[in-house]
Amino acid sequence: MTAFCSRLGRDHRKLGVRPVHFEVFEAALAEALRRSAGERWVEALERAWLRMVRFAVAAMVDGANGSLTEPAYWNATVTDHQVRGPDVAVLRVRTAEPFPYRAGQFARVQSPLLPGAWRPYTVACAPRPDGELEFHVRMTGPGGVSEALVAHTRVGDVLRLGPAQGSTTLDEARDRDLLIVAGGTGWATAKALIDGLAQSRAPRPTTHLFLGARTTADLYDTATLAALEHRHHPWLRVVPVIGAGRGASEEGSVDAAVARYGDWSRHLAYVSGPPGMVAAVVRRLTEANLPPDRVRYDPGHGLR
Repeated sequence: MTAFCSRLGRDHRKLGVRPVHFEVFEAALAEALRRSAGERWVEALERAWLRMVRFAVAAMVDGANGSLTEPAYWNATVTDHQVRGPDVAVLRVRTAEPFPYRAGQFARVQSPLLPGAWRPYTVACAPRPDGELEFHVRMTGPGGVSEALVAHTRVGDVLRLGPAQGSTTLDEARDRDLLIVAGGTGWATAKALIDGLAQSRAPRPTTHLFLGARTTADLYDTATLAALEHRHHPWLRVVPVIGAGRGASEEGSVDAAVARYGDWSRHLAYVSGPPGMVAAVVRRLTEANLPPDRVRYDPGHGLR
């Protein structure tokens, strides 16, 4: 919890949050709870709430103070914008200053069309020598950040990026074989992890990639998939799982395909994609005796 709140405090710098804002928040929260609880509100309950709030605030302030040497946010110029189907776009951007991150992490993105609105998207590549970053965005509804990025962003536009976050990284990926499961634009996380493995000079672990899609038309990044096949990475095995239509897989769903394929109990697993898919895959893996602490995914970050 301390680590989580510390990262949150670092991220909140982009919103201009200062320690005095936490004092106002504490007073407002206590008053709101007191009014809502009515007769059930007692002094011991208030003390418990305030202990929790102050614990979180202290970690957030420490996180913010520890990151004062880095920008609160990074300006990123769009260098390429490709629409891949009716609701998906692949964007490449380059920041004015170096953007530190690890393969598999995400950053919150703000469009100038919606000041103050930030949404998380995984950086779909490992760090590159030219500093260029890639994001895969699916439009999830009208009027939001995703629509601004897919339908109304052009080359030359300047976006804002918050600091890199997330624990779906390769830090512990050297001692075990890997299972990577992705669906939809969760492919961005899988692509970054595979990119990081390919760049590594250390021996690569045997890696199975299960890539789920509703139909073959939903595989929006086929050029990259073809390149993976062409390079013949001996450590990588790619298993497409198509839900319906031409080329549909026998299992139908990616979680069923993973469960049927083999024994993953000794692997380290990474899961990314729509929340329902992530939940189903995680449940299948834990039921198949893969310890939960060896399943990596970012809760609440499933759609991107």
